[in-house]
Amino acid sequence: MENQMTFKDYYLREKAKPSPAQNFLTDMAQLTKRSSVTVRMWLQGKQVPDALTQSLIAERLNTDASTLFPDN
Repeated sequence: MENQMTFKDYYLREKAKPSPAQNFLTDMAQLTKRSSVTVRMWLQGKQVPDALTQSLIAERLNTDASTLFPDN
């Protein structure tokens, strides 16, 4: 057997991979040129992106801003 990884090594390798949620945060941060912390604030409702940023996100997600940000 050439593979010298332990059971724990396999787990740690998988754990180090970004999750779909992390990928979403990164994608939205890059799209809007904001930090992932800011995107998390939007998701938690602690902040709201400006109208231009909302329209960028809506375009990427193929929906309208009022659906994504209904309290605005």
